[in-house]
Amino acid sequence: MKGCEGFNLPAAWIVVVLSLYVGRMQAAVSLPPEARQLRRQFYKKLNTCAPVEPFVRHQVELWWGRDKTITAKLLKLLYADCMVNAGAPSYPVLLGRRDGMDSKASWVDLPLPSISVTQGLAYFQSKGLDSQDYATLLGSHTLGKTHCRYVNDRLYNFNKTGKPDPSMSRATLDNLRQQCPQTLRNKDPTVFLTSQSGAQYRFTNKYYSNVLSFDSVLGVDQGLLYNYNTSQLALEYAGSMEQFKRAFALSVTRMSSLKVLTGKQGEIRRNCRYTNKNNPYIN
Repeated sequence: MKGCEGFNLPAAWIVVVLSLYVGRMQAAVSLPPEARQLRRQFYKKLNTCAPVEPFVRHQVELWWGRDKTITAKLLKLLYADCMVNAGAPSYPVLLGRRDGMDSKASWVDLPLPSISVTQGLAYFQSKGLDSQDYATLLGSHTLGKTHCRYVNDRLYNFNKTGKPDPSMSRATLDNLRQQCPQTLRNKDPTVFLTSQSGAQYRFTNKYYSNVLSFDSVLGVDQGLLYNYNTSQLALEYAGSMEQFKRAFALSVTRMSSLKVLTGKQGEIRRNCRYTNKNNPYIN
């Protein structure tokens, strides 16, 4: 990576993480009911172990001070654990990437979530990935949310026709219109990419069932049906969760290995925001 190791998360979700669309979507979802009961200073208020939170914070700061590269490594490991806990397959998370000597905003290269399957495949192929990686990594949309602004063209003005996308099922169209008003003013609501699994925070193959029944939220997801290879993979994954999990582990590993710097390439930044040469805190 030319940028910082901290931003080279091996994700397809993020949320949409995952699958190289993470920068254009809201991968995070609302907290489950049990998590809403969590409180800061919980132990202090109960008078059971008042100093526990500052102690933990101090230890984290202490270790971060010794090795500022640990943050990116922990993010990678925690992300993988989070996915596994949701039902995703376990896969190796390789560490040791080095950071680039430059970072420029113009290097950000993220496709729109409305691209066609032809454009999506060409984009993935330009990164060294193939049609199986494309169809598989999009399956990360079984989790997470997207903003209505990325969906409204399909709901109200598909290809500037003034009509909805004819490929979307009527039930999904009606459901999404209830959540996404035609005119977005001060608010831009979010909707689950796959309502059957996203609301339960579960990694499943329901995403592919939605593709086959024309219930996909994003055009890029529904587009899997318009290519022979990707449509066959959607059919295969919809019928076999185990097959999807095996393929997902392989494709995530392949994607996370793209354009990494190792050995004497690049550097290990003391602070992810700065190259060491330009870091005002150490020079």
